[in-house]
Amino acid sequence: MQKYFLIVIFFSTSLIAQDSTAVQSLNFVQDSTSVKSQNPSEGNNKGYYAFSVGMNFGQYTSKNEDAFIYFILDEKNIKYNVKLGFSYNIQDNKAVGISFRLVNDDTNILYENAVGDTINTNTLERSYSVGAFYALSKPLFKSRRVNMISDPGIIFTTGSTESNRTFEGVSEQSDSNLRSISLGLHVGLQVFLAPKLSAQIAVGPVGFGYQWEEFTLDDEPNGSTENFFVRMSPDILSFEFSISRYF
Repeated sequence: MQKYFLIVIFFSTSLIAQDSTAVQSLNFVQDSTSVKSQNPSEGNNKGYYAFSVGMNFGQYTSKNEDAFIYFILDEKNIKYNVKLGFSYNIQDNKAVGISFRLVNDDTNILYENAVGDTINTNTLERSYSVGAFYALSKPLFKSRRVNMISDPGIIFTTGSTESNRTFEGVSEQSDSNLRSISLGLHVGLQVFLAPKLSAQIAVGPVGFGYQWEEFTLDDEPNGSTENFFVRMSPDILSFEFSISRYF
C-alpha cells in the first residue's frame, strides 16, 4: 500500500500540467490493487460447483527375480484408473459431490514353481465405482493457493477378474465377480493454477467395507465368499492426478 501511496502523490503534484497522465496512472494503480486483492482460490468459495477429471497410470516389469516360493522369469503389470467428479460448495472450503471411477489392472507373469514347472498366468481385473463424498480443504502454511484436501465418502463398487493359467500346454480359465460397499477417504494436496482452476494429487483410499465375490472355473460355478475388509494405510505408490474447473 505504501508504494501505491507514493505513486498517487507523485502524479498529484503533476496534476496541473498533466491531467490526462494523472488520470491514466491513477486507473493503473486502481487496477493493480484490484488484481492483488483477487482471491487466488476463488473456486473454493460457497456457491461454486466444479467438474473434475483425474487419472493414474503405472507400469511394473520384473525379470529373473526370486519370489521365495517361486522364481519369476518375466512379469509385466499395467494399471490405470480414470475418475470423473462433480461437486458443489455448500460452504467455503466444504463441498458435497459424486464421482465415477474405472480401474483396469492387467498382469502377465511367467514363472517357475518350487519343483521347476514353468507356468504362465494372465490376469485382468476391472472395476467400476460410484461414490458420494464430502470434500474438505484447508489452506496449507497460510497459503492462498495450496490446500490440504480430504474427501470422506461412501463407495459402491462392482468388478470382475479374468484369469488364464497355462501349464504344459493345458489352459485353465477362472473368473470372479465382485460387489462391495465401503467407507473410504482420499487425502492429498490442491494447488490453484488460476482462481477457478486447480490441480490435485491424492492417495488412498483408507477405510473399511464389505464385499461379495462369486467364482467360476472353466465356466462352472466354483463357490463364493463374503468378507469384511479394512484398509489402514493408503497405497502411496498409486498417486492420482486430477484437474478441476469451477463455475
